[in-house]
Amino acid sequence: MRKLGFTLAEVLITLGIIGVIATLTLPTLMSNTTEREYATGIKKAVSALTEAVQMQVALENVSFDEMVDSGTDTDLNNLYTMIVNRMQTEKYADEAADYCQDGQTGTAMCLGYGGAITGTNVAMFFKDGSALIWDKDVNVSSTTCSNAEGEIVNCFKVIYDLNGTKKPNMLSNCKGDRTKNQITNDHDATKCGQKLVKDTSGLVARDQYPLALHGQGVYPNSAAGRYLFNKK
Repeated sequence: MRKLGFTLAEVLITLGIIGVIATLTLPTLMSNTTEREYATGIKKAVSALTEAVQMQVALENVSFDEMVDSGTDTDLNNLYTMIVNRMQTEKYADEAADYCQDGQTGTAMCLGYGGAITGTNVAMFFKDGSALIWDKDVNVSSTTCSNAEGEIVNCFKVIYDLNGTKKPNMLSNCKGDRTKNQITNDHDATKCGQKLVKDTSGLVARDQYPLALHGQGVYPNSAAGRYLFNKK
């Protein structure tokens, strides 16, 4: 007699095989999805900030280089004024220490970006839920970074958080560091594409990226940011 269908044992074996395959492949698929999400987010941030400064140049003839101040006055040479006038903002937090990473107190600036935590760190929240964090006491002439050509130039250094106050509130890095205690000293870009090894190498994609604002340009200011920004 011809057998129709499958026996219970055959079904269980098939489900077991599917389960093993899913266990092996799902983490990789989820990681790739997360990387694509954050890569899209950082590209969107760079595009929005670039569009804002180019509009400021066209209307007021003021680029990031002329925005020597980052406080909250209403002068045209003010980073805060450009953001408020040219972007869709939601609210401004004059004390961004409320949004600092756990474990960073006394060791790094708010949200893990250089210096020491002080009350000068501020945050601007946008209508899409993202946020920009910077030190309002920093003058553009007092900080330097690398532009697209690798030249050292004066710039504003900021942190862009793709989802604002939502967790994980961690810097992306290429050091295999999954903790909240990392700093931005991850400029060995060769480690971004390596196999993930804890505290040694490999991309850990999270929701925060250092950005450099110079002239009419916006550039990722870390190896992880540049790697994801250039990711196809």
